[in-house]
Amino acid sequence: MIAQGTKIDGVTALAVFLIASFAIDRIVTGFLFLLNFLIPRWNAWFPDPASIRDAVAREFVEKRQKILYFSLAGCLGLLLSWYGNLRLLRSVGFQTQPVIDSIVTMLILMGGSDRIAEVLKLPGAPGVKKTEPKPIEITGKLILENEAGRKASMPSEDSPPLEKT
Repeated sequence: MIAQGTKIDGVTALAVFLIASFAIDRIVTGFLFLLNFLIPRWNAWFPDPASIRDAVAREFVEKRQKILYFSLAGCLGLLLSWYGNLRLLRSVGFQTQPVIDSIVTMLILMGGSDRIAEVLKLPGAPGVKKTEPKPIEITGKLILENEAGRKASMPSEDSPPLEKT
């Protein structure tokens, strides 16, 4: 990844870490998807939260899936930072212990992968539900002027009804 002792600017570091976070998110999501097909008991251990009607049980399953996601993302982030030689603090010029730098990098990559997953759910992205547009409501008073310059106003809800003359 980044050569030993190489110092990069902030924009390049940000781009590298965003790409790495995106890769971690896609790898972990794809791996979890494949586990449904490779391990027959996987759905019993980690069922789809949408299929559970009980709110407490659904929340429990969602938390278990989130723990699994972050555990796998953390392992990938640690592997990438230690063996891939991608360390955030060193790349921006800080001199720290490699273990501390790898742990900080892993945490940033893990958090970034979760945020990238949220960004991928932007409106208009595939799989994202489109919201129905709300009707526009305009309130106020309308004043009409005729050619003679006299003002005629439309009655509001609060004004008394117009009388015919």
